Amino acid sequence: MAKRPASALGEMNRLRSDIRELGRTLGRVIARTEGQETFETVERLRRLAKKSRGGDAAAARELDAAVKGLTATEAFNQAMAFTLYFELVNLAEENFRIMLLRERRAARRSEGGGRPMRESIEAAVVELKRRGVDAAAMQALVNRLGIELVFTAHPTESKRRTLLAKLRRLGEILRQRAQPERAPDANGSDPECVEREIVSLWLTDRTRVAQPQVTDEARKGLWYFDTTLFATLPRLQADLVRALARHYPTVIPPRRWLAFGSWIGGDRDGNPNVTAAVTAEVLQLHRRLALDKAREAARELSRTLTVSDRRDAVGAGLKRVLRENLRASPRLAELTARYPHEPYRLALGWLGEVLGRAADDMKPADALAEDADGGAGLRCATIEAALETIRASLANGRGALLAGGELEEWREQLAVFGLHTARLDLRQHSAPHAAAVAEVLGRKDYPKAGEAEQRAMLLAALA
Repeated sequence: MAKRPASALGEMNRLRSDIRELGRTLGRVIARTEGQETFETVERLRRLAKKSRGGDAAAARELDAAVKGLTATEAFNQAMAFTLYFELVNLAEENFRIMLLRERRAARRSEGGGRPMRESIEAAVVELKRRGVDAAAMQALVNRLGIELVFTAHPTESKRRTLLAKLRRLGEILRQRAQPERAPDANGSDPECVEREIVSLWLTDRTRVAQPQVTDEARKGLWYFDTTLFATLPRLQADLVRALARHYPTVIPPRRWLAFGSWIGGDRDGNPNVTAAVTAEVLQLHRRLALDKAREAARELSRTLTVSDRRDAVGAGLKRVLRENLRASPRLAELTARYPHEPYRLALGWLGEVLGRAADDMKPADALAEDADGGAGLRCATIEAALETIRASLANGRGALLAGGELEEWREQLAVFGLHTARLDLRQHSAPHAAAVAEVLGRKDYPKAGEAEQRAMLLAALA
């Protein structure tokens, strides 16, 4: 058997050490909150389970008897202990991967580039170049590139968003503690902060009081967009742009090559709870998140793009946008009085107002009214055109460097998520679908017709 490199062994030892420390902290929490006897039962069951997995038949029998002898309260505490322990193990492994990637990126930067990280976008580009893919073939390849990741509601993953948020917070604290130089003022330096977070997890209900609805499942899916995906996806685009610029400088990077879909709230097949009203509400949740994230981006960017028109030239297109919207926008008029020489801040303030008004005016009935005027009918193209006007003005002036960074990240977010977050798939069993089509066409024979005949009926109706 081949030996692992010393560096890999050191990394694994670090992970094992983190897991042991989290396990010891959980043990202290259990002993403090539930008593020493509960903690000792946890340890006894853990040791027996370990022996049982190793093939010890006597330990397996003893474990079975011990579990059967628990009261309902004792069994609940034991289930809680092992559930939380494995959540902490998963958290430690996730943090370990994050820290490892950070260290490898830092090492690569210190080496001035060098070999790309394994399994990265650049590594794939380098491999294609090694295999002889020329610039023309690469351009054709990226022009065809299209990936859609689809969210589904999984019945075995019923964890509350409250618990997900707590685990996320604990993960951030552990990363701060491992790399204090990245956040020197964070609470990761507090010796008891990890224990407090575990106490909070231990004392929080894991189940909902009411049966989860389809909209609850949708909110949980959107939690991942809100907390992770909106921030992460622009980095993938940036990685692809950098990799192509380095290895295929003449290839134009693709846009909108990555998108998201969801079945949650649109999957009617076998689920009577997914009604038209539910689908409309889920679409509204999707749109509201996208509008809120865009409004947040406008607010943050307005604090960065404070370029004065007395310090740099401003494009005619941006001046026209401000002039055309000044009278109709109370917010723009207010900002103009406060920041008369900061046109980018004014434009972003106006965009924030437009996005906020769209969110406030939105109603569930508007969810499908994509072409409506104003309110919920705000189109992504309107925001994209305004951002392109800002980008072009910056790019043609002395502040050209500001055309990248946060502005480019927002433009990429719009390219991926639009103002709808994710496309919602409407799935239905063929029988209800056929019945609906038969009613619309006035053809009772439609459901029993063959596929070719059904196609002919539909084409005739469409024509």
